[in-house]
Amino acid sequence: MPSSISWGLLLLAGLSCLAAGSLAEDAQETDASKPDQEHPACHKIAPNLAEFAFSLYRVLAHESNTTNIFFSPVSIATALASLSLGTKADTHTQILEGLGFNNTDIPEAEIHQGFQHLLQTLNKPNRQLQLTTGSGLFIDHNLKLLDKFLEDVKNLYHSEAFSTNFTNTEEAKKQINTYVEKGTHGKIVDLVKDLNRDSVLALVNYIFFKGKMSQSA
Repeated sequence: MPSSISWGLLLLAGLSCLAAGSLAEDAQETDASKPDQEHPACHKIAPNLAEFAFSLYRVLAHESNTTNIFFSPVSIATALASLSLGTKADTHTQILEGLGFNNTDIPEAEIHQGFQHLLQTLNKPNRQLQLTTGSGLFIDHNLKLLDKFLEDVKNLYHSEAFSTNFTNTEEAKKQINTYVEKGTHGKIVDLVKDLNRDSVLALVNYIFFKGKMSQSA
């Protein structure tokens, strides 16, 4: 049986091929509609996301005791990048550097534009497959976020924000689980089983994929 590293690399290679095909098609449409734009914004962050994916996989493979590892690097990177919009100082820098970004190489505005274009591409309707991603910010009802942050996470990351009473853990879990269950068309049920009543924020990201998988002999 192939090792976990072999399976993981095959999975990542398959996802890379799928993304490359989708992005190439989308790039042609972008170039046709905007002749002055040489490359879609997501191409600028692609090398960073690839390095983040392999770096994270190496850590997970080292710590895992199971044969197979399945995770979505894009979902994790998207969630952290959107969270960086509401941070400052060292926390802000550490999140972006943890994702492999350096403001001297690529301006922060272009990083977020890259994620925006990537999400638009991934969520684009396709006759052969259905892929939907989404993020939800569940915030303590006693806190108020800046309107600028809420606008940015919605416009750039297609994320929604919800007021949540974490002291009522059962209602908070129900609110989060209902959101994820709806977004994944009932495929992910009861995602959150335990929740700390002292929580002030929960960042949830989901991905739904439906398509035909070919098998070879």
